[in-house]
Amino acid sequence: MRDRRRKAKFVALLALLISLLSFSPARSQVRFGVRGGFQLAEMEFNSDALKKSNRVGFFIGPTLKVGLPITGLAVDAALLYDQRDLRVQDDIFKQKSLVFKGNMHAGAGIGDALGIFISAGPQFSFNVGDDVKQWFASDGDLKQFSLQETMLSFNIGAGVTFANHFEATISYNLPISKTADFTWQQLGDELADQTWQHAKTRTNAMSIALAYYF
Repeated sequence: MRDRRRKAKFVALLALLISLLSFSPARSQVRFGVRGGFQLAEMEFNSDALKKSNRVGFFIGPTLKVGLPITGLAVDAALLYDQRDLRVQDDIFKQKSLVFKGNMHAGAGIGDALGIFISAGPQFSFNVGDDVKQWFASDGDLKQFSLQETMLSFNIGAGVTFANHFEATISYNLPISKTADFTWQQLGDELADQTWQHAKTRTNAMSIALAYYF
């Protein structure tokens, strides 16, 4: 059942990307390219017993930009493979996602040589790696970390374009939905002493990206 849901969501993402690829209004300019970069992800827990975790990740994939008839405005869309390490207490595992993101650009430039812009837009992430990890810690506690299958967030950023082909961007990703649930069992001397504790996580990320448009 879970595999069927994953396939359905993947098909929906592809359909959305194809619809954007076919969007080419009169007098607009459509350009295709590739985007990649690095990110610093900060995972926050809603429990005082857990500390924040900062880890580095990367992303890469195809992108397109549509210049709108209104001077200075454009939209872009990208379908990216995103991978990042997550630290949960003393354990680290990889989060692998297929990410669809779209942004509205507003900026100004000097011909095709140089331009600056600000951007904002939604991001939809679909988990393609392991959903659940269970392990016993060195202190004997049973722990479980469960990632959401889908995550919604919002990007804000700024960047520069240069040489008519390159675009460098710095952006900040703000989660709208939770990233995961973390559950752990504290074992006592007696079975009756066992207690379950629960925490939710949200992940913010700062990213630096470089795109090349053909």
